[in-house]
Order: sequence, then structure tokens, then C-alpha cells
Amino acid sequence: MQTVERLNSVLNGINIAPTDEQLAKLSAYFDMVVDKNKQFNLTAITEPDDFVVKHYEDTLFGASEFPKDARVLDIGCGGGFPCVPLAIIRPDLTIVGLDATAKKVAFVGGSAKALELDNLTTVAGRAEEKRDMFGTFDVVTARAVSSLPILLELAAPMLKVGGIFVAYKTDESELEQSKNAVRLLNLRFERSKVGTLSNGERRAILVFKKIGETPKQYPRQYGTIKKKPL
Repeated sequence: MQTVERLNSVLNGINIAPTDEQLAKLSAYFDMVVDKNKQFNLTAITEPDDFVVKHYEDTLFGASEFPKDARVLDIGCGGGFPCVPLAIIRPDLTIVGLDATAKKVAFVGGSAKALELDNLTTVAGRAEEKRDMFGTFDVVTARAVSSLPILLELAAPMLKVGGIFVAYKTDESELEQSKNAVRLLNLRFERSKVGTLSNGERRAILVFKKIGETPKQYPRQYGTIKKKPL
């Protein structure tokens, strides 16, 4: 990436001061994504400045919401966002990237090894089917995956009681339609962090806390979740 200075400036603007090593890894990951994108679709955003803002600034805008030393699950990690930038900037976190597309999981996992990100591993599969992972995470996160009620049903079972779900959204408009899901899943809306990216686009980080065990009937099969969100 020829715009490391731009990347540094953008991250400074959201109160992140990356080291030279972290900047080098973020730059290297950009190159990896763009190169792999020639083989299969990881992202529609490949122009350097757009990538810096729409992937790195957007992802790391929420970095402050992750508790120190947390075990984190990124549902629908796709091309590695937010899990890869978070793993680079927050080495204290232990992150698992989960995606149903094996090729994407293989790419993210291979990239993590190439970048020597010992705090990031990947798993192929669907969240609602990974019952061995239920109740094992301090934080679950998701970005650009689905509507909030659907995400809440996928995330809640993965969390320990007391853990948090960190949702990346454009704004707070989905909160109202999610009240029923929050109630049924024993969650509580905690807070939001709302701001504007350097390109003028709005972003919101929505944080929910798991206050009780997830009822046994959740999560349902994904087809049902999608057809009849809570």
C-alpha cells in the first residue's frame, strides 16, 4: 500500500496510534486481499484510499469497545473484517474468525499465519450449527452480515453470561426492531458509539450484554431465523 501515511493519519483520527510494525502488517494485508481478489471475490473495495477508510477506519472505529484480553468471535468474517485489523491493532485479544465459505476462511487463516498473527485463528461453518462453541466467548462481533435481530440470535448463544455482542452498523435505526430479540435472548442494550468516517459516512457500534442463559430453543435453523426474525 502506497498510502501508509494516509492510513496512519486516519487511524490517529480515531485515537489509534499504530506502531510501524502494525502499519506494515495492515499494508501487507491490503496487498494480500487485492491479490486474492483476482481469484475470487473478497471485497468490492480495492482502491487504496477507499480501503483505508471503508475497511480499516470502519473496522477499527469499534476497537475501543472490546475489553482487554477478551476471547472474541467474528461471525461471518468474510474477507477478514473486522478480525484481521483487530488482531493487528489489539494483540491482547484472542480472536476466532468464523465463516460458512471455506475459501474465505482458508484465505484469512493463511494470511494470519503469513502476518504472524498468533492471536487469530479461523473456523469454517455456520454459527447456528457450531454448538461446541456456545457459551465460550467474552465478545462476539459481526460486520456487514445481516439485520440486527438475525445477528442477535446468532451471537447470543456464543457468549458467556456477562459477555457482549458488538455490532457494526451504519446507524442506530435497527434498535427499535430488535427489542423483542433482546428480550427473548436475555440480552440488554448497553450503549452505542456513533461517529462519522473521514469520508463523511455515518457509523454506529451497538453493544449488547448477555444477562442470562440463552433459552434452549435458540438459535433456530438459519432458514427459520431469516424467514421469521425474532
